[in-house]
Amino acid sequence: MSVKLYHDATTKELVLEDGQEKRYPAYSEIMRTYVGTDKLIVKAICAYKNNGVILAETVYTDIEDSGGTPYASMAALKTALDPYFDATA
Repeated sequence: MSVKLYHDATTKELVLEDGQEKRYPAYSEIMRTYVGTDKLIVKAICAYKNNGVILAETVYTDIEDSGGTPYASMAALKTALDPYFDATA
């Protein structure tokens, strides 16, 4: 099952759609971790439910942008999410 994960440039939120849309405001305590060269984990730093896991270890090819297109590479996924995780953006 693929999920949508993207940075909403208008609202500055991180958006996750996995059957239901979830939005995380800018400057939320969220971190991303890369596993190897092809997987991503997104976690809330100060959360107790599910150990804070927002997106479990997922191969980048199973993650889509807002238009439903799978990311072509891990670098493309990282570049797309950088504005959310870059506090200066």
